[in-house]
Amino acid sequence: MSALIEPRQLARVARCFDAKGRLQRWPSKRSDQLLVLWVVWWQLPGDRQMSEMDVSGLLKGWHDYEDYALLRRELVDLDLLRRTPDGRVYIKINQNMPEDAKQLAEMFG
Repeated sequence: MSALIEPRQLARVARCFDAKGRLQRWPSKRSDQLLVLWVVWWQLPGDRQMSEMDVSGLLKGWHDYEDYALLRRELVDLDLLRRTPDGRVYIKINQNMPEDAKQLAEMFG
């Protein structure tokens, strides 16, 4: 990802969220999806282990987009969230958030 998000992309991705930062729709462009996923990751607590139900509950609470399981799977696939082999425990992985994603997240912060 680039150091700073282009104004057009920022506006396009920001439209995926409401004023409170709740995800309203899933963007079609992969680069936009990645930014959305970083914002979702940013909202997850990093100080505890979570069950699948905990993660799903948090994701459901932060969006009106229907497919919270997609968000959970994408976070795992990107190694932003890890789960145990049996799928019972999820842990947020500490990462350095890209600057462009920080810029977007701060809009809803």
